[in-house]
Amino acid sequence: MLGGRSALASVFLCFVCLLGPTPPAAGICTTDLPKQVKSMIRIAPQLNHLGCRLYTQTATDFQNCAVSSLRCFSAEMKVLIEEWNLAKMHVRIPRNGLVKGLQRLADRFSLVQNVTTSECRRCELLQQKDAEEFLGELEGTLEKINSGPCPPEDL
Repeated sequence: MLGGRSALASVFLCFVCLLGPTPPAAGICTTDLPKQVKSMIRIAPQLNHLGCRLYTQTATDFQNCAVSSLRCFSAEMKVLIEEWNLAKMHVRIPRNGLVKGLQRLADRFSLVQNVTTSECRRCELLQQKDAEEFLGELEGTLEKINSGPCPPEDL
C-alpha cells in the first residue's frame, strides 16, 4: 500500500494519463467522404485556371478545434463546388452531399467532445490556398479521423 507522497504522485499520474492526448473521437469514422474528396482532387488540376482561393484548415487546427475545422471545411467546400458549377464544371458528387457530410461529421464531433469554439480561429482568418491544397488538407484531416478505431460499417 502506498502512503504519503507516493500515493499522491500515483493519483496525479493517473489523472494526467486520463487527461492526456486522445484520438479526436474514438468511433467516429467516415468512409464515403474521403472517396468523394479523392475524386475532387483528380478534377482540381484541370480547374486551376479558375484561381479559387479557399480558407484552409491545417492538421494543427483540426487537432485543437475539430468541430470548427470541419465546419470551416464544409463552408469552403460549398464555395468550391459553387465556383466549379459556375464555370460549368459540374462535379459528379451529389448536390451538397460532401458539404452536408462534413456538417454531419462536425455535429458528431460536437456531441462527443467538450467543445469551446471561442478559442478557435474563424475561417476568414486562415490562410487561403488553392483548391488542390485545400482538398489535400481535407483529405489528410479525414485520414486522421479514420486512423482511430472505427466501428464496423452497416451492411
